[in-house]
Amino acid sequence: MPYSLGFSTLGTDIVYDSGDYAKLMERLLAAADWQGMQQTLSRRRAAGEKVGAGFAMFVEKSGLGPFDKVRVEVNPDGAIEVITGVASIGQGVETAIAQVCAETLGVDYTRINVVHGQTNRIDKGMGAFASRVTVMCGEATRMASVKLRDAMLGAAAELMQTSPDLLDIVGDEIVRTSGPGTTMKLAALATARPDAMTAEAEFKSSHMVYPYGAHVVQLKVDTETGAVAIERYLVAFDIGKAVNPMLVEGQIIGGLAQGLGGALFEEFTYSDSGDPLAVTFADYLMPTAREIPTVETFLSEDAPSPLNTYGFKGAGEGGITPVGAAIASALDDALQRPGAVTQLPMTPQRIRAMLGAQ
Repeated sequence: MPYSLGFSTLGTDIVYDSGDYAKLMERLLAAADWQGMQQTLSRRRAAGEKVGAGFAMFVEKSGLGPFDKVRVEVNPDGAIEVITGVASIGQGVETAIAQVCAETLGVDYTRINVVHGQTNRIDKGMGAFASRVTVMCGEATRMASVKLRDAMLGAAAELMQTSPDLLDIVGDEIVRTSGPGTTMKLAALATARPDAMTAEAEFKSSHMVYPYGAHVVQLKVDTETGAVAIERYLVAFDIGKAVNPMLVEGQIIGGLAQGLGGALFEEFTYSDSGDPLAVTFADYLMPTAREIPTVETFLSEDAPSPLNTYGFKGAGEGGITPVGAAIASALDDALQRPGAVTQLPMTPQRIRAMLGAQ
């Protein structure tokens, strides 16, 4: 690493920035007890059950540039705003970006408000797509926060008649690192030196970053109905640095739910004359909470990206990317017919047809 594939997409050369794929796969197979799982499934198949296990690996592109811009402001009351041109589409941008700002500045996370989608407050932005927000906006936020921190400590040092390197920001005030002494509230500094309370930064990137992972699934096929029951599902995912692991796990599970829909249920069908046949939810099957299994997730930070300071990689698509391949692999195993699954979704009707052809 870095490893160049020798071609490009979306205007950037594909260069895998970092990773240890074998190590992640070994950890996942150990967590699944792959050998023990195979032995158990073999015994169950000998008893007449249609059960199997499969896995799939993936590498995905994320963090698409070419830029993102952020402005960080301290208001007169000491509250902080992070103004960005990215968009919130449910991925938790408000939480993650506030965490990056809080960690860099040293302030209380609850004092930070992330503002997005307001073009009258920032002149540049690239929105949310291609699992890019934490990578691009996160690094821009860090850069702006570093500039703001330096400006605030410099202004406070003048007012407190000391050196900036003897001061620190803790919570909502500036304190002396050498021990007890005079402190200054951020609100007081904002009143005295409003010129030092705003900073902007723009992060530019010409290469994407590449998170990677693997899925393992164990399932059972109902020979009467063709229905598939997911008995166990494990996901290992290396995203370089998880700002908020709970948010990442939520995105993984949400992506997996969508992936299961595409792998087993959801299909637009048409008659020979072109009329749609899936026009209601009675015809267009979707997974419900009953069909979504408990997901065992394993987040890895073994391979931070060298292309940004924290090592961020995108996390938005790792839950869905390999689901179809993992399900197909497990169905091949359950049917003991390698290569049997050649299309998705593997609906109950298709599975029953395959069972009847055995």
